[in-house]
Amino acid sequence: MHIGHELSTVYTMSDGKSTTQLEIITIEKDFGVYTTSDLKPKEQCIQGAKNAQSVLGMINRQFKIIDKEDFGIIYKT
Repeated sequence: MHIGHELSTVYTMSDGKSTTQLEIITIEKDFGVYTTSDLKPKEQCIQGAKNAQSVLGMINRQFKIIDKEDFGIIYKT
């Protein structure tokens, strides 16, 4: 991945008989952090919000009546 600039470089791999062009990627995940080629945190924020909404949905489905104190305990676990 080229970070911070646009290059039209094409990378290939050859096994002696044939040549294969490598895929161009713009997003990479390493240690749970999403990195894009333009270094903007947009994808990381989207994935974090998606994960939080998932957890909130699970809590909402399992507990119909819950107060603020119990919610804090459940959300942290």
